[in-house]
Amino acid sequence: MDFKIGVIVASAILLLICVYLDIKRKNKHWLAGRIACHTLLILSLALLAIPLQYSVKEKQLKNKITVITAGSNIDSIIKKESKVYYTDPSLRQILKSKAIYLPDLAYHLAENPSIKQLEVYGYGLAQTDLDKLDATVISFHPAPLPNGVVSCSWPALVQQEEILSVQGKYQNHGKSPIQLKLVGFGVDLDSATIGAQQNQTFTLKFQMRQKGKALLKLVALAKEDTVAKEVIPVQSIPKTPIGVTILSSFPSFEYKFLKDWWYAQSYPVALRSRISKDKFSTDFLNRNSFNLQTLTANQLQKEDILMLNQQEFDQSSAAEQQTIWQAVAKGLGLIIWLDDPNPTGRIEKNVKRVDQLTADKVADLQLANTQLRLSGISTDLKWFLQLQKGQQALISNSRGQTVATEELYGAGKIVYTTLQNSYQWLLNGDKESYANYWTTLANAAARKKRNAIDFNSINQFLTINQKATFQIVTQDAKVPAVNYLKKQVNIIQNLLFNNQWQSQIWPTNYGWQTLNINGENKDFYVFNSSDWKSVRLAQTLKNNFDYTNHYNKRNSDQTIEEINSVKEVSKTWFLIIVILSASFLWFENKHYARK
Repeated sequence: MDFKIGVIVASAILLLICVYLDIKRKNKHWLAGRIACHTLLILSLALLAIPLQYSVKEKQLKNKITVITAGSNIDSIIKKESKVYYTDPSLRQILKSKAIYLPDLAYHLAENPSIKQLEVYGYGLAQTDLDKLDATVISFHPAPLPNGVVSCSWPALVQQEEILSVQGKYQNHGKSPIQLKLVGFGVDLDSATIGAQQNQTFTLKFQMRQKGKALLKLVALAKEDTVAKEVIPVQSIPKTPIGVTILSSFPSFEYKFLKDWWYAQSYPVALRSRISKDKFSTDFLNRNSFNLQTLTANQLQKEDILMLNQQEFDQSSAAEQQTIWQAVAKGLGLIIWLDDPNPTGRIEKNVKRVDQLTADKVADLQLANTQLRLSGISTDLKWFLQLQKGQQALISNSRGQTVATEELYGAGKIVYTTLQNSYQWLLNGDKESYANYWTTLANAAARKKRNAIDFNSINQFLTINQKATFQIVTQDAKVPAVNYLKKQVNIIQNLLFNNQWQSQIWPTNYGWQTLNINGENKDFYVFNSSDWKSVRLAQTLKNNFDYTNHYNKRNSDQTIEEINSVKEVSKTWFLIIVILSASFLWFENKHYARK
């Protein structure tokens, strides 16, 4: 207010001086024009400093507000909409007084219960905002997919000599191709080319021979220019042998290829195939032979994983079945191939099948809680698994149907899988998908070593100043001691698995960080806010699409109301008046000087 008064007083004084000087001039021919131009000039200068606003009545939906997010065409939206809001503080400098800032969208909706719909423009609302909306209907107007890497995944932990696979998708809006390079240890490790104006998947691979923490980089080059450089943190650990026993009710390619794969991994493997009711053939790889005609508790206590199909389990004696369950309760991992349903079998009581309703012959599988996808595989799957109490999905297809599950049984784990022909990946030359599939099942089931602590991050891209959630699995239900930066961290116990826990922190520094769990250090990487920006924007788009697809089936009553809206006269008009008035005064002064 003081500024406006100062401008008005200064303008009035200046105008009086100019009018006085015009009246005192000897040549009175252009007097009226000069006074008018001085008045317009000084008034326009004042209005450039003080915005001129006016009130208009407009009609709008009473139960709808417009929210602007990053990536939207701000000017066109503001011209079209009478009142707009924004929730991202980074837009404050751009929007200034053009829109209203909402620090807490959920609170604003709670204070205005009549609002039933949001018009959202741009990349969309953050997941934290979506979680608080309580099924409010969103009309989403998405921005185009950002240019660059829009999805990317890789295992954060790999064993030495294993193949590190970096998979993702690149959106190239440019008119020239992009060369992607996986760079590390001072050399180019692998590369791929993305065509011009293409949305293309890529896979980059490298065999990890180094041990410990490493920072690789994904570099995107357009000719000689570097258009993106993203960090890929990875940890390499020594390979730990896993003792595996496989029981088969009949010889098949699935068992043969799996046995050979375990052998190639240098793991001790024992295979028993049933020939007739009481006759078996046995095979031992990377280990000494032993009596495998009858399973014993002592022998199973030495194994990490027992793998068998449902038919073989049902054909086993009651004593063997009891021995298996007791061994699993003490920590043995059990992987079961599910055959055709057997209503009288023990296993049938633990699973619930869902019939395959479509005639899909190719399955596109994805590892649960990751973006890592397996290549399509020819299959005759007849049914899938419906999750029961205490079960979690391990492998699903592109439709979200569950192919493999895990559940806790005493101190051990049971993994069920419906896929009977994973060897097709090897016949197709896709060793990577085969390895990822069986590594996932084996890691989920394998006997946990004493005092072992499993640790992984739920967030794929941990970013500074954002909530990071970790999942911790311990040997027993004893509450673990978790510390970060020498401060104790609160943890939450899983309701289904009493040896699983969640902890949350808010990292304030990027780079390698350490979480101490029961005195054991667990390393993780925190990205800078500028890292993987295209991936996070693409994920925000997906989150908003998922939200709208889930909730927008609900109808929203729409009532039109008349509101008073305050608008501002464009300063461009006043700038034009200043230029024209000054030009006239300059011309008149030159003309008068010549005479």
